[in-house]
Amino acid sequence: MDIKNKRAVIIGAAPCQTLDYLAPYLREDDFIICADGGRVNCEKAGLTPHWYVGDGDSGGWGEGLPSMTLPTEKDFTDSEAAVHQALRMGYRSLLLCACTGGRQDHHLANLFLLEAIHQQNGEALLLDETNEIRYLAPGCYTISNEPDYHYLGLIPLDSTLEGVTLRNVKYEVTNLTFRRWETLGVSNEILPGRSAEVSFTAGAALLIRSH
Repeated sequence: MDIKNKRAVIIGAAPCQTLDYLAPYLREDDFIICADGGRVNCEKAGLTPHWYVGDGDSGGWGEGLPSMTLPTEKDFTDSEAAVHQALRMGYRSLLLCACTGGRQDHHLANLFLLEAIHQQNGEALLLDETNEIRYLAPGCYTISNEPDYHYLGLIPLDSTLEGVTLRNVKYEVTNLTFRRWETLGVSNEILPGRSAEVSFTAGAALLIRSH
């Protein structure tokens, strides 16, 4: 299978009322991997899973699918195993959902999986009903506001984010330092009909579009 331009969608077991927010993102050729109880979320949403990874402790099951069955006691989560499975299969574009909310240790660990994907030459979005989250390393980025979100946040992961420049947003800045313990990067907005230009020279960040 040629997957050069295809994407893996990883559905986690975090509690969620709906996966309707995925509709603007999904493509017909997406390869869906369920991380344990993510199979429940997947089938409730009427999506067809293609692969299962998990230990079954959050209600998932591998019957009827190619699967990787994991022990309950291990040094990594089912979500991490699902990410690495997608990367091993050659996918470098990943979409993670039903991975936030609920237990905050899982929530934070799943956010940091975005960095793990980046380190293996992949790119990823983490989605929930309110947010679209991506990991950014130093560089220059053009951020479209499609699908539409109201807010844009740039949140440092390192103690400082150096040389931050933001253009085509409500609050533009040039060559500023964002500090992790401050809230300077919260609640910006992409200007209507424009794409934000985001750049910084040192550090790492989460870029969050939200409702």
